[in-house]
Amino acid sequence: MTKTRARGPVSRAVTGVLNAGVTPLNRMRARSVMGANRFFLLAALISLPWVPFVALADPPTTVAPALTHLAMICVWVICIELNRRQLYLSAATGGLLVPIAQFTYLASVFSVDAGFQLPLLTVGALAFVFYAPREWPGAAAMTALATAALVWTYGSRPFEDGSADVTQEQVRTFAIANVGLVVLIVSILAWFNTYFFMRERLRNERLLADAEVAARTDSLTEVFNRRGVAPVLTQAARDGEHCVALADLDRFKRINDRLGHGAGDVVLSHVARTLAEAVEGRGTVARWGGEEFLVVLPGMTLAEGVECMEGARRALEAEFADASVLEPVTMSVGVAHAVQHTGKDEVLRVADAMLYEAKASGRNLVVGSSLGEAVQ
Repeated sequence: MTKTRARGPVSRAVTGVLNAGVTPLNRMRARSVMGANRFFLLAALISLPWVPFVALADPPTTVAPALTHLAMICVWVICIELNRRQLYLSAATGGLLVPIAQFTYLASVFSVDAGFQLPLLTVGALAFVFYAPREWPGAAAMTALATAALVWTYGSRPFEDGSADVTQEQVRTFAIANVGLVVLIVSILAWFNTYFFMRERLRNERLLADAEVAARTDSLTEVFNRRGVAPVLTQAARDGEHCVALADLDRFKRINDRLGHGAGDVVLSHVARTLAEAVEGRGTVARWGGEEFLVVLPGMTLAEGVECMEGARRALEAEFADASVLEPVTMSVGVAHAVQHTGKDEVLRVADAMLYEAKASGRNLVVGSSLGEAVQ
């Protein structure tokens, strides 16, 4: 058995932050919140070391930009809390407006050569992750604002030299770091989109598999329904001789009338289980409708099919023969034997005729037939 490794407190805390405000009721909202939270957390961690570097570049001129950079980090942390409180628009808008302002400000302090305006290139991609699809006007507005700020930094003279007195080496270092930051943000976005796509694809595959099982299974008895057993019938006819049995509970209406439909449902569930156990490894059980069950027995002769269903009948009779059971439960069974490639409609017709004969002969019997010859 595979053991699930318990997650530590740090792992649980990080997961809680990344999923803060995520609700399963809205899958697209979940995507935007998860993407925003991941950006806020990673961006805050990446930006924190920049604070002392900016502050020490040319004090006291660069102390104010360092403090505003620290304030931007605090805003990102607050945005995670806003998402947790489901104030999604406030988190998305604040989480983008502040860096647009901050990186434009840093470009004016250190000049465009330092590259602090480059992260503005990623705002459009971030905006369409942060905002839900129906909030696309907000994403478009953030993209337009970031684009305007970027054009302003390159087209305005004050951004050419900057207000801080820094060396060319420092400017080059900042430029390289900002290029790396842009590449990192783009890579994180690509990773998240792939992660979310695979996450939703696996979820949809699980839902589809569950839906397919539900479509083929009777919800009460947990055996096949008519749709589920149809390919089993077809395959049995293709493979060779086979038997098909129709089993119907005797006087089941009396059970419902005396004990109620809830008790009747319990009886049906027990009958399905008893039949499945009796033919385990040799056949397939399906609920055919109401209190009637269909059993497909591939590769069996008529005698073998009748013997198998007789064992199931005795097992059911014994299960409900206990003195504590308020109402005895028995079943009548009709077995039809068919050769390879026999049409299922013909086999079912014969099985139904044998079931009718079992009922007419006193019930709690197994009657079988192959080409019209009955065996009891």
